[in-house]
Amino acid sequence: MQILQGHGLIIPDVAKAEFYLSHLNYYRFAAYCLPFEQDHATHTFQAGVTFDDVLNIYIFDRELRLLLMDAIERIEVSLRTQLAYHLSHRYGTPHPHLNPAIFSHAGRYHSELPMKSRHLTTT
Repeated sequence: MQILQGHGLIIPDVAKAEFYLSHLNYYRFAAYCLPFEQDHATHTFQAGVTFDDVLNIYIFDRELRLLLMDAIERIEVSLRTQLAYHLSHRYGTPHPHLNPAIFSHAGRYHSELPMKSRHLTTT
């Protein structure tokens, strides 16, 4: 707290700041301070910047990251589902990925299959 306050950050609720920093890590929090710095060399803050100003940027970034990860996961599942559906119907099998004939590089399929099988059994 003393370092941040020494650089000009206003911390109205020290207990709250200590709580967040104990979970965030000082260096992670410090990265979110960068846009609020007046002088990057000395890490002094612009006048009037509060702990909550920086914390709100961190919270926004966290929530945006979670929304993006959720969207990416939905897209991934949808694409994998569509691929499995179309391959299954086209080749008349519920497991088309086990048929090396549908791949353009059958040799690569055979050389990589044991490695992928080992990976599946260890995860």
